[in-house]
Amino acid sequence: MNRFVVLPMVVAGAVALSGCFDGDSDSSDDVVRSEVRIIHASPDAPPVNILVNGDAAVEGADYKQAAVLTPEVGSYEIAVEGIVPGGNATVIGPADFTFEENVRYNVVAVNTVANIDAVVFQDEPGFSSSDEVRVRIGHLAPNAPNVDIYVTAAGEGNDLSAIAPLLSDVAFETVAEPVEVPAGDYRIQIAAAGASTAVFDSGDVALSAGADLFVGAVQNTGANASVDGASPVSLIVVNGADVAEIYDADQGAGVRVVHASGNAPAVDVLLDDDPTALSNITFGLAAPSAALDEYAVLAGGNYNVKVAATADNSIVAIDTDLSLTNGQGYSVLAIGLLGGDPAIEALALEDSVRSIATQATLRVVHASTQAGNVNIYLLPEDQFDIDNATPALADVPYKAVTDYLAIPAGTYNLRVTDLDGNEAISQDGVAVANGGVYTVVARDGEDGNGSVLEDLGLILLDDLAAL
Repeated sequence: MNRFVVLPMVVAGAVALSGCFDGDSDSSDDVVRSEVRIIHASPDAPPVNILVNGDAAVEGADYKQAAVLTPEVGSYEIAVEGIVPGGNATVIGPADFTFEENVRYNVVAVNTVANIDAVVFQDEPGFSSSDEVRVRIGHLAPNAPNVDIYVTAAGEGNDLSAIAPLLSDVAFETVAEPVEVPAGDYRIQIAAAGASTAVFDSGDVALSAGADLFVGAVQNTGANASVDGASPVSLIVVNGADVAEIYDADQGAGVRVVHASGNAPAVDVLLDDDPTALSNITFGLAAPSAALDEYAVLAGGNYNVKVAATADNSIVAIDTDLSLTNGQGYSVLAIGLLGGDPAIEALALEDSVRSIATQATLRVVHASTQAGNVNIYLLPEDQFDIDNATPALADVPYKAVTDYLAIPAGTYNLRVTDLDGNEAISQDGVAVANGGVYTVVARDGEDGNGSVLEDLGLILLDDLAAL
């Protein structure tokens, strides 16, 4: 196989715990506690808060994140609250739960927002072994049919018709009983129930002794998921509150190159000194596409990337190294000035392609060498002057890249000004929809061809590319 994964490795961000429900406020030996693990596995849902008796115990848990709480045994009212623009909304519960000693309760938010639900199961905490690993597998992917799941030794299982699945005809929202297996190297494959062709292949995975793993098949929301033949699922591997993700071994990383250097000529991209299909990219354009999830697909790994003049590849403007991860999308922007100050360089961004049903998702990149620090305004469609408006983003410096921001669906007039309010960039009628993912790059003008660097403008990427 072309990939080897060692588990567990943490990829999810931290989840905030608050209040006494997590046990931090009372470490007394005479307090008897249970354990509750919350897992967000709803593919198009926003981050969520977990409410316990009406108070937030977990804040901002995002898709494929987990949190572990240690409440005092007893009864509680639990609800899941989606974080949405304009006000949060309860999406699961409230429901009453009773938590007992020496039990770990797993509450998994599953399905799409329109049909969001909770899968609840119990297991025993505290697994320990010097030579075994405990594994429990669940089908959490609403876009996948009933499946057969195969677990073989690493490098084995090329002919699924010749082996029996570990689990057969597993339906959505089913969680199998745990099994304890020798630590070692394994390969996990998933096929539609009764089929002999895998739709997911993990490659070779190392499972460490003493690990207590919940492995969930979730909807694939990584880069290249929209490519024909891409696996509909990925795997999340949850060990306590740590989450790793395994994409299909052949999914690859997604890469696009954006030409945002106003005085540089058309460029080609060389990978490890070899020419690529990313060639003759002119200022303001992206290759292979500016559209969402239309990347060049590259196997995960380390690459040397050179951006060279199309007319003469020996003239190299940018020479940098990139480390690419399967399932991750990357935008590599050529920014700065060729032979000028600030110098031309690569700005590499990690992209998200996940659609969130309850919001438009917007990211802004400041790539203009001429603008200085800026304020960015999103005005209602009937407002054209900033007047007394408050900037959506204030005092944004060159090379700044915002987080992905949740904004209400609608039509906006975009204004970029200097810190004194002088307008630098204006674009009216920018329409965004719930579920859309949008990237805006503030750029210089083009030095020559009837334009000058001070003629600032925008490069529109992802779901804005059609504008």
